[in-house]
Amino acid sequence: MWDTLARPIHDHLPLWLLLLPMLGAVVVGFAKRLGVETVRRTMQVNLCLSVTLCVWLVLAYEPLKPLDSAEQVALVGPIERFQFRDSFAWVGETRNVLLDRTRRNRDRQVIEVPIRWGPDIRCEVGVDGISIWFVVLSVLLVAVAASSEVGSRSSSSAWLWLQASLVGTFVALDVVLFVVCWLSTMLVITWLIGQGGDSERHEVTPRLLKRGWWGAWLVLLGLGGLVLAFGWLRPFPNRVETPLVFSIPELMTGIRQSAMSGESALLWASVNNWLFWLLVVGFTGPLWLAPFHHGFVAAFASAPRGVAMVLAGVLLKVGVYGWLRFILPLFPELVQQHAAGFTTFLGLSGLFAAVLAFGASDWRRRIALATCSSISLSLLGMMTLTLEGLTGGVLRLISHGITAGLLVWLLPSEEPSLARRASEGSDAMTPRWRVGLVRLALFAWIGLPGFSGFVAEFITPFGLFQHEFNAAALSLATSGVIAWMWVRAERDRPDWSYAGWSPRDAFVAAVLVTLNIGLGVAPQFVIDRVQPSLLLLLPIDREITATSSGTPFVAEVR
Repeated sequence: MWDTLARPIHDHLPLWLLLLPMLGAVVVGFAKRLGVETVRRTMQVNLCLSVTLCVWLVLAYEPLKPLDSAEQVALVGPIERFQFRDSFAWVGETRNVLLDRTRRNRDRQVIEVPIRWGPDIRCEVGVDGISIWFVVLSVLLVAVAASSEVGSRSSSSAWLWLQASLVGTFVALDVVLFVVCWLSTMLVITWLIGQGGDSERHEVTPRLLKRGWWGAWLVLLGLGGLVLAFGWLRPFPNRVETPLVFSIPELMTGIRQSAMSGESALLWASVNNWLFWLLVVGFTGPLWLAPFHHGFVAAFASAPRGVAMVLAGVLLKVGVYGWLRFILPLFPELVQQHAAGFTTFLGLSGLFAAVLAFGASDWRRRIALATCSSISLSLLGMMTLTLEGLTGGVLRLISHGITAGLLVWLLPSEEPSLARRASEGSDAMTPRWRVGLVRLALFAWIGLPGFSGFVAEFITPFGLFQHEFNAAALSLATSGVIAWMWVRAERDRPDWSYAGWSPRDAFVAAVLVTLNIGLGVAPQFVIDRVQPSLLLLLPIDREITATSSGTPFVAEVR
């Protein structure tokens, strides 16, 4: 029964998470004749199935799953990093050719081997311990946001396409698929802001789209350069022309191994600096770090509630994901070479955004500026290239996504005028439990014990103090300013006197609060799954051994 029903889904969970919302968008298109209620029901079924598959993916992922093939163990190590992989040829194909080789006893032998022809571009998906949590944030926040923003067939299709694009960005294991999904995400986000934003939406969406597209095109140039460099570094024997490989795992493994010694190292040294800066500018630009934050803050303030949740909780983190996936593993020497400049810029950027948030009077702008500060601190921890800094940075991203989503969800969808606020006496009509939920979200953002933010605030400084004292001091000062800002902002409570509250709103708030407290109380569930993948980003000599007979896998770092 398991092999017949569940196995086809279990072995291809990332692919199902990518295809399900795309199929849902098609179904919504056909359901338009049956009315808005049918569209809404279709959306609810699709989102529930996506959340179920996402939970299944987290539970089924094995962070220390050993490889069975001895050849793969010698090439990439004993751990199967990317799991649930599916690969379908898109451009190029694999053909069997006859290869004439001479054996050790000088006998000639003709063997048939598969050879790739043409540019090997594939629809290849899979997850590791890093990308799986970005997938979780994408599915969770889109499900929450879409449940409140869906009102027509066109917006329903856009939300489903947004979910597919976000999931595709994080599960993509092919360069072309990664960039296409990223560009698609930015197009859908800007369309949703243009459809449901406030009066400023037509001014902020061009800036948001322009920054994102410029970053994506620079990333495409950098990744295209990696594809060419991989062909130069590893020429294939018995081939007139080296095939172009676009597979992300193969690029990462092949370049790191080929660039260690010999002529390949000299060739890599002549091009890596150009590729490094293309990727750095391409991935860092769309992060909207201060003082280049104005476009994001304006877009966040103008966007509808659901779009703002996805914009801050997931989309802004694609640049950080690019650092984790490409820059840190492929350019550790250049990252260390420029570490002082990077950490100084990130520390000052986070502190500057925190100071600006302290002076903001609008809740949306406070959240947007605090988000820019949080992204800076996450990337600052990762820049240390220590296990503590990397772990704290990833945990901060997860915590921020849940906390920012909860805070945006609790706020009114629009701010009343000052005259209306004074005439209605909002403080007397505000439910105490809603004030308590906002206070809980602020405590989680500050990082009090028992909440998700505490784990990142506690772990990251250990990696920072190993790296540089000034960076650690800037990080602690930024966290202090943000905490002070939220304590003062809590006194200026939003006006809920005109905002409704449905059972669905209470259910969503309860889920986000539960996840927030769960990550703060039992963070080891996440750490166990993310750290084996983070170990591969450390620029140190490692000796990894595995035992598989009767004992679980053991990884040792020296």
